[in-house]
Amino acid sequence: MTAMRWREGLVIGLGLLVLAALAVGYARGPRLYDYGTATVGGPKGWPVFVEQLILDGRWRVGVGILEGGFDAMPPRYGALAASDPRPVPKTLHARWFSHRTQTYYEIDLTLPEDLEARVRRWYRRYPPPDYLHFLVTGIAGDGRVYVWWRANCIRCPLYDHSQDFYEPLIPLAHGRVVEGDPNRYRKRTEHVRKLGLIP
Repeated sequence: MTAMRWREGLVIGLGLLVLAALAVGYARGPRLYDYGTATVGGPKGWPVFVEQLILDGRWRVGVGILEGGFDAMPPRYGALAASDPRPVPKTLHARWFSHRTQTYYEIDLTLPEDLEARVRRWYRRYPPPDYLHFLVTGIAGDGRVYVWWRANCIRCPLYDHSQDFYEPLIPLAHGRVVEGDPNRYRKRTEHVRKLGLIP
């Protein structure tokens, strides 16, 4: 009887330890990663003004006018933004204005479910500080969008991108046309037209 109670007590004690460990891990929250964002626009002749780029409904990425780079594969840097370490995002929302078509677009994307597990593997294979990691979003003036993950080797010789890493997360999606006043960007559209960025 005593040995049986001892075993039951041991099983209950181990079970409580496992639950406590899970509770501590949950209380710590999701794992944080040190990555930046890169946003490219275009393609050439299709400049856009990105009004909103929001990750997980709370992290706003500062962007603005973008011209060119959308059609470069693998994606280029574009507008870069750094941040404090944060979880791998699950969703992405974007709203932008196409100067060429005078149209507003929006898109809401759900990123791949296994993205956090993939990023964990990529961080082991391409570890900081030897690599800088970026979530790359391409936004086109005709409504197209793509999302990639990129890791750039910073210990490699300048202009040597042979050890960089690129992975498409959403190869191609299409934004929906939404309401908006094109007159808000009238002066900016005139400016990009004078610069020859749109016909």
